[in-house]
Amino acid sequence: MRIDFIKKFILPPGPVLSLTLIGLLLLGTILYYRAIRIQRFLEPAVAISQARIEFTQHIKNLFLKEFGAEAVKGVRFTSNSILVDKSLVYVDAHHMEGSEVLKRLGRVFLSALKDDHIRAHTELIIVGTRLPISQDLKLNKERRHDMLYSSELVLNALYKAEPALERNYSAYFAITVFQVDGTEKETNWIEFRIIPTEQLHIEVLRRLGKYAQ
Repeated sequence: MRIDFIKKFILPPGPVLSLTLIGLLLLGTILYYRAIRIQRFLEPAVAISQARIEFTQHIKNLFLKEFGAEAVKGVRFTSNSILVDKSLVYVDAHHMEGSEVLKRLGRVFLSALKDDHIRAHTELIIVGTRLPISQDLKLNKERRHDMLYSSELVLNALYKAEPALERNYSAYFAITVFQVDGTEKETNWIEFRIIPTEQLHIEVLRRLGKYAQ
């Protein structure tokens, strides 16, 4: 009796298999349309970042070719800058000629600017020292003047290390002072910041064009 009663609630194998297949088909359809929606979001996001990523990778490849794949103490490559510890640039307070790091950096920038594609997407290479911020505005102004002079010394030393940069590409270089927190870890770097041109943004818009159609 009990077995006959239970059998009333158990479907035959055929309908069970059919319902299972229908359920899997519905689940697959839902997952497919979710994947399509995610793809529609991801593709424009990738298109926006791809141009900048490619530009950065070109610079990084030249950097790695000169400095090697292993980390060099006191030299760092970031997404848009090359950071160099002051101790690797300054021979003394006002003497930087003969710095091996500047020679190698000079070759990196020269290779980049000789490349038509990279040069077309490069607006400026800003050479900057770092100024710790204080509450004394007058002192900040005085120190900013001194640090700007230091930035000029670094750029002139870079030109002496690789004269072709000044001779052919000086329009691509500028100096500045970056204001940072007053920790020694932050102020001990000289930064060579690479600013992409507006052409890079045009490239992004061109890639995004197909998503507006």
